[in-house]
Amino acid sequence: MSAFLVVGQTCLAFAPARAATAAVAELPHRFVIAHRGGGAFLAPENTVAAFDRGVADPASHMLEFDVLVLKDGAGAVWHDTTLDRVSTSSGRVADLDSAAFKRLVVDSRSWFGGRASNSHPLLLEELLDRYAGRKLLLAHPKDTAAMRLTIDTLTRRGLKDAVQIQTFSRSDAVLAREAGFTVQVIVGGARQATVDTPEAIKADGIGRVSLWQGIPDATIRGYVAAGLVVVGYDVNRQYRRAQLQALGVRGFDSDDPTFISGDTARYRRTSDPFGHQTWWPGHLGQAQTADRLGVPDRGSFAAPNWWSVPRGTAPLFVRQGWAAPAPRSYELRVWMKYTALGRDSTRWGGLYFAAARDSAYTDAAADPLHGGYSLILRQNGQLQLYRKDATRTVLLKTINTRRLATGTLAKLQIKVSGGGIYIRRYDVTSSGATVKDTRHRGAYLYLGRSASSRQQGPGVAFRATYK
Repeated sequence: MSAFLVVGQTCLAFAPARAATAAVAELPHRFVIAHRGGGAFLAPENTVAAFDRGVADPASHMLEFDVLVLKDGAGAVWHDTTLDRVSTSSGRVADLDSAAFKRLVVDSRSWFGGRASNSHPLLLEELLDRYAGRKLLLAHPKDTAAMRLTIDTLTRRGLKDAVQIQTFSRSDAVLAREAGFTVQVIVGGARQATVDTPEAIKADGIGRVSLWQGIPDATIRGYVAAGLVVVGYDVNRQYRRAQLQALGVRGFDSDDPTFISGDTARYRRTSDPFGHQTWWPGHLGQAQTADRLGVPDRGSFAAPNWWSVPRGTAPLFVRQGWAAPAPRSYELRVWMKYTALGRDSTRWGGLYFAAARDSAYTDAAADPLHGGYSLILRQNGQLQLYRKDATRTVLLKTINTRRLATGTLAKLQIKVSGGGIYIRRYDVTSSGATVKDTRHRGAYLYLGRSASSRQQGPGVAFRATYK
C-alpha cells in the first residue's frame, strides 16, 4: 500500500460558525465567508449542493450569493448576466421568466468535474425558504434593479438581521443602508480605491468594505485605519490570509473557506483522496479562479482512483491541501502514470514538497516566494531532486532509471528526516539515495508537470493512498 502524508498550516484563531447565527451583528471578530454558497472550488456555485455544503461547514460563518432580476420580476440566484458558462443553454438571464429559469440545467459535471451532479438553479425566494435562519447570508445584487428587489424581498420576510448585502456601487449601498440593512461596498482594485476611498465610504454612512486581496497592502491598511470593518475577497491561499490578518483585515471571502480557516484536522484524509473523485479543500491550481475551473488549471479525475493533468505547453502544479500536517520526519509514496508523452524527452512530472508557502507554483530558477524541493522524473528516465531557494534552484541528486513510455507507472518514494532526504523509484530495480540537506521543512505539497511554450510537457496521472 502506498503512503501519501502531508500538509496544512496552523489555524489563526477562527471561531467555528454556529449552526444558526441569529444576526449579522453576532459575527465573531474574525470570520470566513463562503463564496457563491459553499466555496466555488468545493461545490458548484450558487446551487443547492453549494448551500448545503456551506450550511454544514463549521468553517463558514456566512454564505455569499448573487442576485439578478428575471423578465417577470423574480429574483434569480445567478452570477453571470449570461447563461453560457455554467449551463447547457445560452443567452441572457434577463430574457427568461421564472419557469424558463427553473428549467435550466446547471451542467456541473462538465465544468466543475468530479462527481458533481447536474441540477437546476435557485430562485431568490427558494433560497430564502431553504436557508434563511440556518446560517447568515450575504446577498450580492448585481445591479440597481436587483438591489431594489433584494431589499424589498428581505424586508417583507423580516430578514434584515439575518442577511447582509454587498455591492460594487456606493449609491446602491446607500439604498440598502437607508432600508436598515448592514451593507458593505466591494472595492475591486486599486483604481476603484481612488474613488471609493475610506473617507467617501464613511461619508455615505457605511461601515464595512470588501477589498480584493490583490490591492496593495498600504491601501488596505488605510481602510483598516479609518475604522471600517474590512473583508478581503478572493482569499484562497493561507499565506495571503495571514498577511491580510496582520494588516487588520477581519473577514475572508473565499472560494475555499475550509482551507482558509486552517482547520486541517477536518479535511485530512485517511484514505486515497483521489479514489473519492471529489475536490477536497486546498486543491488549487496556479491560475485557478472561481470562473475558471477546467482541466487546464485544475486537472480531472479518472476512475477508479486517479487524478490527472493533461499534456500541455504550460507548467501546471496543483496544491494538495487535503494532506495532513507533516512532522519533521515523514515518508511519501506516490504512483505517477504517464498518460501522454511530450515532444521533449527532458520534460517531466513530479512533486514539489516541503514548500514554505502555498503561493502559486513557479518553476523559475529564482523563486523568493517558495523554498522547498522538487522530485522530478524526466521522460528520459532521470530521477532528480532539486532544492528551490530564494535566489537559485540547486540540483542535489540524479539517479538514472529506465526511460519512460506512454502508460508507464512510476512509483516514487521520499523519506524526509531531520538530517536529509531519501529518494527512490521503486517500480524499477534501482537503488535509492540519501541527500544530506535540511534547508527547507515547509508544510505544502504540489503535484504536476513541467512544460514551456517551446517544450511540451507530458500528461501525468497520480494515485495516492495513506499507508
